[in-house]
Amino acid sequence: MKSKKITGIRSVDFKIVAKGHGVVNWNGSAKFNPFEDGKNKPYENHTMPKLRGYTNIDGYWDDGKPKYKYANDIDFEKTPLYISQNCIRHHLFRESSFLDLQSKEIIENLDRLLCSVLGLVRGYVIPHTENKRTSALLLEDFVDISEKPTGNFEQMTKAGKKDNTSLFSKTTFGETLYNAYGSISIEQLQFISLDNKFSRQAITYSSEKDRKALAKKMTDFLNELGETDKAEAIYHENYVRNGSIYDIGEAGILFNDEAVDILVKETLDLLENLTIRQAKGYMYVDSIELDYNDGSTAKDMMRIKDNGTINSLKNDKKYAHYFVGV
Repeated sequence: MKSKKITGIRSVDFKIVAKGHGVVNWNGSAKFNPFEDGKNKPYENHTMPKLRGYTNIDGYWDDGKPKYKYANDIDFEKTPLYISQNCIRHHLFRESSFLDLQSKEIIENLDRLLCSVLGLVRGYVIPHTENKRTSALLLEDFVDISEKPTGNFEQMTKAGKKDNTSLFSKTTFGETLYNAYGSISIEQLQFISLDNKFSRQAITYSSEKDRKALAKKMTDFLNELGETDKAEAIYHENYVRNGSIYDIGEAGILFNDEAVDILVKETLDLLENLTIRQAKGYMYVDSIELDYNDGSTAKDMMRIKDNGTINSLKNDKKYAHYFVGV
């Protein structure tokens, strides 16, 4: 196969600013020294939020036991509050976050998962069949960038008790301001492998008839989602990546530009309207900046972080085409 340079929009990158109050992503209980020497009796009832780069261990005693820090001794500028990308993904696709991917219903009706934003964008792994779909959505953690972090140590006791066993505490926060980056990979988004040749088969279909029927079902789904009739999911028995030395490819389904654009817009809409409300905290996306990244060098990856030249609008640019039917 003759090498062909890949041009066009390779990814849709974004910068998110989010606001909130309190903690929405806790990290569980941690051991700390109480306010007196706690070598043998570390205080275990302190609830911690997720803090970037923080550890509660402050060295080790001669006998090898860890020394614990004091729970009120935290520099929130050096170890800021953050919301993990796993938590963000969970809430981004929360309508389908509790699917049992080992259930018989899903295994026998995997085409329904593939014809969904969850299946096409977030991806999945089915342990029983080893079918998989790599996520096209890269997300970084949401990190608190507040000029004056509002982290606070709160010491409490159980009502009516004043001994040490009744003590419990939390590291809490007031107003928060988060910064995050992410990217939608066009290569991952536009192609569905129906072949186990490279161990990334999204669904197991042996007959051409079933594979073509799936492509038709995907086309219908995407056109309904985008309220158009221009989206296409096109089946071919041998899709080869542009520039491959040999014409050895995979049976699969390739989305045209309109289909890719529908999924990109749907993903961005989910991000723009993301909110998280927990018992004692909340977070919402305040703004999102886009880069329809058509850069051709390694340094162009995530260039939105560098405040350099970006394409905030798609305009008439085409998405990059990574695969061709041979």
